[in-house]
Amino acid sequence: MHIFVEDALLWLSEAVLSVWPSPRPTHDQLAGARIVAHRGERHEVRAKENTLAAFDPVVAAGVHTIEFDVRYTADDEPVVIHDRDLARVFGRSDRVDALSWSMLRARAPEVPHLGQIIERYAHRAHLMIELKTRGSARAEARLRDCLDELAPCDDYHVLSLDPYRFEALTDLPAAAHIAVAKANWKAIRAWSRQHACGGVAGPFIFIHRGDIQAARRENRLIGSGFISRRGLLLREIGRGIPWIFTNRPLALQRMLDRARAGAAR
Repeated sequence: MHIFVEDALLWLSEAVLSVWPSPRPTHDQLAGARIVAHRGERHEVRAKENTLAAFDPVVAAGVHTIEFDVRYTADDEPVVIHDRDLARVFGRSDRVDALSWSMLRARAPEVPHLGQIIERYAHRAHLMIELKTRGSARAEARLRDCLDELAPCDDYHVLSLDPYRFEALTDLPAAAHIAVAKANWKAIRAWSRQHACGGVAGPFIFIHRGDIQAARRENRLIGSGFISRRGLLLREIGRGIPWIFTNRPLALQRMLDRARAGAAR
């Protein structure tokens, strides 16, 4: 029920703000904008979230960033899945952390290993890796192994709704850590101002001008989500937010491409 109310509020707010007068994005702002595919594309293609089938068309279309979630199997392998179990997406009741990697592959073969995602998309798309849970020392060592050949910040950022989870990757520069907010924007904003980190991301309705100015002043990332309409896309870019999180990445990439083409004329 809470998720439904939150989604309804975001939908209504986006409908209103999409037609609200706002600064038009500049040529430079459009050039610097980055679409972030939240769990891939699930609307224009028949694909399950966080799977290769959901990410392939997004990367092929030139979307800058893919965002995905990481959990651990019973034998400490980092895998890409949002929920703690397979029920919502795969129709099975199994918990991810109760299955070995081989058992998970047998029961839900579409769930990728983090290593597969990196092998397939690294250097073709920026990676936003959301940590959904802490793992054992061995599991978190496997996570670091997977990231070892990539450059933090340049190739990927690590996201979390709970900043405590960043302790899994304390060897990374703080600039690679992005704190993510939901309705707790004030608390996440406060944490980000008290700790070294790379920036914050959260629902567009909570991001104020002061947040954008602070991010620019401190050279930190700021991301806005979840955007689905052209009017709000241009509004957020015009406000000075370059990282745009969306559940409709193919549509938003086309909107951004058209806006860039129009600005170039």
